[in-house]
Amino acid sequence: MKCLDAMYICTTPLQVMSAVSLAMTRKERADLYIDPQFEDAISLAQRIREERIFENVVTLEDLESIRRVRYAKGKKERYLAILSLYRNIRKAAEEILLPDTSYRRMYATHNVFVANILMLYISRYRIRTKICYYDDGEGSYDNRDIFRISAADRVGRRIALGSRKLRSCSLYYMYSPELFRAMHPENTIPVHALPNFSKSPEVRAKIEKIFAITEDKGIEEPVIILDALKELVLSPEDDARIVRLYDRLKEEFGEDKVIVKRHPRDSRIYENPIRTYPFPTLPFEVTCLASDTSQMSLITLLSTATIMPKLLLDEEPQVILLYHLFKRLEGNDEDRDRFFELTRETWRDPDKIRIPDSEEELDEIIREIKERIR
Repeated sequence: MKCLDAMYICTTPLQVMSAVSLAMTRKERADLYIDPQFEDAISLAQRIREERIFENVVTLEDLESIRRVRYAKGKKERYLAILSLYRNIRKAAEEILLPDTSYRRMYATHNVFVANILMLYISRYRIRTKICYYDDGEGSYDNRDIFRISAADRVGRRIALGSRKLRSCSLYYMYSPELFRAMHPENTIPVHALPNFSKSPEVRAKIEKIFAITEDKGIEEPVIILDALKELVLSPEDDARIVRLYDRLKEEFGEDKVIVKRHPRDSRIYENPIRTYPFPTLPFEVTCLASDTSQMSLITLLSTATIMPKLLLDEEPQVILLYHLFKRLEGNDEDRDRFFELTRETWRDPDKIRIPDSEEELDEIIREIKERIR
């Protein structure tokens, strides 16, 4: 059996970036497994193969064990599919993994379904593979459930493992260990730094090549509205209010100086739209690599993408978060406030993160931006 240093599991472009960075930094002999849940995943996998960073690049397409759960109709059918998967955990894992291959480490993020299957398999059969979590963006820092086990998951583990314990995570790799420790003071697992791309030109160049990043994918406008899926968090009245606010921003800054980066899953049609970024499905972290984010003003209701320039590039755009001005249907603003307050403490210029509490405060911020970009 062939034994490699590591395997990486990815389901998003950001996870792919982090996997490439870790594998190149650690100079590991590793395999990359991609669960192709995002656009262009298959062609991205092929470009990664051509760069020879990993021994193998595997795309997990049409796996029976995963498909039965993912496409289950209704809660009961999904529950029965998961129950069957847990009872046949070896079969599910062997369907995922390359044959006759073992790994010293498995790198994944804490909430990836494929990784959870493999963690149960590793624990059930006492396989000598260490579990490592790596950075998955904002959720890795402010997800309050990151260390909690749901009742359903507890039952599933009991089915798969019997009396054995789940193999726990050995260490974290985070772009900002300082922020992670501040958000999770109860954590006792070692946290290592995942180098951002400003400190590794070779890694950055490789990622830009893999993601086919070109100048035309950058944003030159100084004001960027990072849109969110507003219908999920706002009442219809406030949804209309924020659209009117966007219209006002276009008038205040000028049509040539403001652009909307729409959420990749937003398919709505707007009657009077601001100019939009022409690559709507491209994740913002990819856009950042083609842009000078340090000169941007990012305005958003509550987009998690606002911290990516700092995490990935150590660049600090101005960030204006509007969630205090709107009554949200879900979420806890106290948790958000704590996260952004601790985020401020990691910035060289904490005053660049602003959360206006009134229309008057927002008016003053708009005046300041207009003066700067004039």
